[in-house]
Amino acid sequence: MNDENDRFLEATESVSNTHMARIVDLGIEFIRLDNEIKKMENLLEVRKKQFKAISEAELPDLMAKARMQEFTLLNGFKLKVEPFIAVKLPKDNADAADAWLLAHGHDGMMKHNLEVHLPRGVPADKVDALKKQIESAGFDCDDTKSIHYQTLAKWGREMEAEGEVIPEDIFEVYRGQKTKITG
Repeated sequence: MNDENDRFLEATESVSNTHMARIVDLGIEFIRLDNEIKKMENLLEVRKKQFKAISEAELPDLMAKARMQEFTLLNGFKLKVEPFIAVKLPKDNADAADAWLLAHGHDGMMKHNLEVHLPRGVPADKVDALKKQIESAGFDCDDTKSIHYQTLAKWGREMEAEGEVIPEDIFEVYRGQKTKITG
């Protein structure tokens, strides 16, 4: 029996030492990479804020003071300040926005999402019938409304270009200048 125990211990020590050394190495590398990724993400966030400040505030302000809208650097890159608009719809204003859009000829932008709360085990045929008559089937139903952000952005740009009013008591509107790079 001693021989069997000795062979088991030798095999276990051999496997354990080889695997443990690799596990430790990989664990250290894992932690190093995790820290490096977090540092890079933080730096990227800082750089994005710096870029936005230069693009949307510093360059447009200085160029406006110099009565410039665009200029070309010696390396061929062109910097041009252009107006932009960003429009957001707060969730609390979805009903007011839907009514305003309908009243002003912009219906069809709003998406409706119906969420039906069904208990477990409802048969498929009952679900199909429920789709046709949600309320008459006796199930609770929520109706949430939203506008896709790209649809809203395009609509905002079109409204601005046409000189139309965007109700700022319903939509969050941000107008500004942004520097574009071409070349």
